[in-house]
Amino acid sequence: MDRIRDLAADLGMEMFLGKPSDPDSPMHTAILSRLPVRAWRNRRHHGRMLRSHLHCEVETGGHELPVIGVHCLHLAARFGDRNKGEARRIREISAVLTDIAGEPALPHMLIGDFNALSPGDDILATSFFRRMNDLRRAGLLVAGRSGILAPLAPDDSASGDDVADRWRRAGVDPRLLGGIPALPRVVAPLTVGLPVSRAMDRFLGRMIERWTVERLHKEGYVDCYRHIHPRARGLTCATWQLSARVDYVFATRDLAAHVVGADVVGGRTWPDPDAAVASDHYPVVAEFSV
Repeated sequence: MDRIRDLAADLGMEMFLGKPSDPDSPMHTAILSRLPVRAWRNRRHHGRMLRSHLHCEVETGGHELPVIGVHCLHLAARFGDRNKGEARRIREISAVLTDIAGEPALPHMLIGDFNALSPGDDILATSFFRRMNDLRRAGLLVAGRSGILAPLAPDDSASGDDVADRWRRAGVDPRLLGGIPALPRVVAPLTVGLPVSRAMDRFLGRMIERWTVERLHKEGYVDCYRHIHPRARGLTCATWQLSARVDYVFATRDLAAHVVGADVVGGRTWPDPDAAVASDHYPVVAEFSV
């Protein structure tokens, strides 16, 4: 939280912080704004969301859309769950949509890490699994008592420094280990010798549920990046092995009519080396003319 406050101060922005729904979680959400915020609220759904639904009403200063809503989300990953976590994410997004339905109508956007794939988007599954297998063979992914394969974390000892150096030599910043998914141990032998193949990527991609983004499409939300880039991959994660697009800016149709640009910072069309070490996901930017 102190880092977010420092960042807000450095950027001259006002900070709004959302405490997580799970009292045991340290994962907050935050919105930083240079524009005036006339109201904000953090909705915590205990037992239904891991994090929270942080919402601000922002005064844009524009003539056509003088006030818009910003809904900041970070949906559950839970890729080690038997149902890949998508069932949990659909419960979370349903809670958010129920919150919004109870508010006065306002042009708004839903932004953040949805940990969910969009229908029609492909994934680079085989290159990702090969990378995970390389990390496993290097002893950097280890199986715990639960049978889950998870990253070996450095501690505060000299051996911890050695582990951190091993991660760096493997091309992963040790500060970003939280972004390496925990997977069932049974996945490891299935990835040995898996060829990097677009045909296999398409086959594996068809096995992944995409209910969360489908629900937003049915509700009329517009995927701003896909609106601007109909065919580009726009991969956002992971920065140490780009494989999927799971970070979004969704907008209601009245707001989406004003989107003039969208891009992935750190991607092919907006290169930025600092983006790869700032987070395990590349940020998505959308620009609106209001």
